[in-house]
This record gives sequence, structure tokens and C-alpha cells, in this order.
Amino acid sequence: MTGRASEIGELYIERTMLQKDIIRIAAKNGWRVKIISTERGFSYDFQRRTLGGVPFTVTAELSGYCPGSLVEEILSFVDELNPERLAGELLEASGLTSPTRYFRAVADIDEIRNRAFLLAFDLAEAVETDKFLFDPSDYIWN
Repeated sequence: MTGRASEIGELYIERTMLQKDIIRIAAKNGWRVKIISTERGFSYDFQRRTLGGVPFTVTAELSGYCPGSLVEEILSFVDELNPERLAGELLEASGLTSPTRYFRAVADIDEIRNRAFLLAFDLAEAVETDKFLFDPSDYIWN
């Protein structure tokens, strides 16, 4: 391979390994991941169900193939999410405004916020310890 072709091949492997690591960490935390290619990099839809069984998605973008940007986006979501306000808005929109449903919705949304924080924490730990872009069992031996 020429120098440029080799660089492109290495970049492809690094991106693939990075995506695989993100998926592995998300799965460990109970999230499913849908990856979408965008103009600026990749967008990740982290999906799971609330305690009440309602599907929920958190979308975060990976900018410049820097895992730290993904962590920052998830933490921004966690910081901005207000379970009481969101539960009120959702119940008002659905017309189901009983106190029992409200408190259940608050608990569901708070659980999602906690799970998103744990996901961000594990991703940040992988970034800090350089556990990204390295999985010898799948990439070196095959």
C-alpha cells in the first residue's frame, strides 16, 4: 500500500474500533446504539426503555472522531434534563394528568438521566485511560 492509502486504511480501522468500543460500553450500560453518519462525524442514538416500558432515545454527536465530544454531549443532556418539568409537559400533552402518573413519569425520567450519566461516566473513563481504539482479540488475531 502507498503511504496515503495506508493512512486511509488505518483511519478506517480506528473509526471502526472507536465505534465498536462505544457500542460495547453502551451495551454494558443497558443501551442499544444506532449510528448515523453526518457531515461532521457520527451521531449516536442511545436507546433504552424507561422503567415503565416507554422507549427513550438520547442522541449525541461525535465530532472529529474525538470520544470526549460524545461524553460532553451526553453530560450536557444530563445537566439540561429536568424530570419534573419534562414529566409535566409529557402528561399535559397526553391528557393523562393524575398525580400517580406524574410521579411515575418523574421516576422514569430520573432513571433515564441516571443511566445516561453512568454511560457518560464509563465513556469518560475509557477516554481517560486510553481504552478506546484497542481490541486485540478482534483486530490483531483475525
